[in-house]
Amino acid sequence: MNTRTLQCGFAILLALMFILPVAAAAQGANFRKGIENYRKGDLAAAAAELQQAVQADPKDGAALGWLGFILLKQDKGAEAVAHLQRASELAPKDTEVWTNLGTAYFLIGENEKAVAAYLEAVKLRPKSPDALYNLANAQLRMGQPADAEKSLREAAAAKPKDPNILNNLALSLQQQGKLDEAIETFKAGLEADPESPTLLLNLGSAQKAKGDLTAAKQTLDRAIKLGKDSYYAHVALGEILAQQGQTDAAINQYKAALAARADQFAPRYNLGVLYSRQGKHKPAVDSYTSALQIKPTDIDTMTNLGWSLYKSGRVADSVKQLKAAIVQDPSYANAHKRLAAVCTYEKDSSTDATVRENYRTSAIAEWSEAVRLDPQDVAGCVNLGNLYLETRDLDKAAEQYRAGIKAEPDNPQARLGLGLVLVEQQKLDEAIEEYRNLVKTHPRLASAYNNLGVALEKKGQVEEAKAQYQKALQLEPNYADAKYNLDRLGRTP
Repeated sequence: MNTRTLQCGFAILLALMFILPVAAAAQGANFRKGIENYRKGDLAAAAAELQQAVQADPKDGAALGWLGFILLKQDKGAEAVAHLQRASELAPKDTEVWTNLGTAYFLIGENEKAVAAYLEAVKLRPKSPDALYNLANAQLRMGQPADAEKSLREAAAAKPKDPNILNNLALSLQQQGKLDEAIETFKAGLEADPESPTLLLNLGSAQKAKGDLTAAKQTLDRAIKLGKDSYYAHVALGEILAQQGQTDAAINQYKAALAARADQFAPRYNLGVLYSRQGKHKPAVDSYTSALQIKPTDIDTMTNLGWSLYKSGRVADSVKQLKAAIVQDPSYANAHKRLAAVCTYEKDSSTDATVRENYRTSAIAEWSEAVRLDPQDVAGCVNLGNLYLETRDLDKAAEQYRAGIKAEPDNPQARLGLGLVLVEQQKLDEAIEEYRNLVKTHPRLASAYNNLGVALEKKGQVEEAKAQYQKALQLEPNYADAKYNLDRLGRTP
């Protein structure tokens, strides 16, 4: 039922390279002004002049290539594609145009087209490290780390100490499970750029993935001490500290991450997780609430907030929040489980018969949906079986307990529940067999011996029943039910 999983640390793929087009020798005034404005840093004015140049001559490949490049710099990928596609038709041998077209496709998520354009650039200039680097980025995004590794090794042959190439090469290795080689490659990148926060972050993440948490913490501390963009390093270090059980230290890291970037979701969510682990449910509510302000429809956060509201005593708000989570994603089993748990607990604590019955009805409905969505959830099957047992719907109770046993054959609670149903159904031989199997697999479970005793007693085997009650008391001397049962029959001297 636990949805409180920390948002993980990050591995950062270094950015694509934009390739400066080659200026044609004889161009009109608008073209020249566009280039001048670009060099002054005025991208808007550069784009306007180049637009006029293209309007004056729609077949001006140089103007189209430059305009596409400027639009890329402005993050206008879709507009850039149209101009660069036309430029590639007019100048099919222009490596820069093909590279920038690939980047434009990359920016708008057209990964296959991006790869195709970069491959055209590489065909024209096989040793171009920039085209190879960008090709590898697209290949990594498409989940092709082996192809990316090949491209990056070719790029590294031309630029062996380029930290960007080395970073992404290491990521391609890490994605293939080549952790040792990835770590050494990240370190090689740091030799070229010792103060790269990205390389330090990625090295720390790789060290963590390998299980070398001490080295990972040292690396991430080093990234933080650079005083640059330390957000990701704080998040990654917080994850490691939380994994090591250093909850307070992890909380401090997530707070530091928020100090670096107040608009981020992950540290707010993770603070909610950690406060919940500490039983500090009101701060957890605050953290999850602030996380939802950034991602209002995040289903994990909605569900966790609902549970934290309940644990902080706000039952009505909890039910409302969990119902909102279910509306947001009716197929999310954990939201149904949390609401079912709330209804079950409130049923058991209420003294009002009508309220108890309403909660029981809701609990049955929510547990039923939860186990429909997640048939392997043994706890859900057991809880639903218990509710059916309460309402004397023995066949449905047995069905749920058996479903739990099917999912986890040795689950003691499912087998205890099935035994109770069999006793109620007067299927005493089956109940006795069920309990005998249970005490074999769980010889330290006192309730199994007590329940076996009950079934034996109902079968008329009183002396053996007394022996089972005694075994239960040997395991748990204060076990009230077993003590009552044995006292009722009279202890064997």
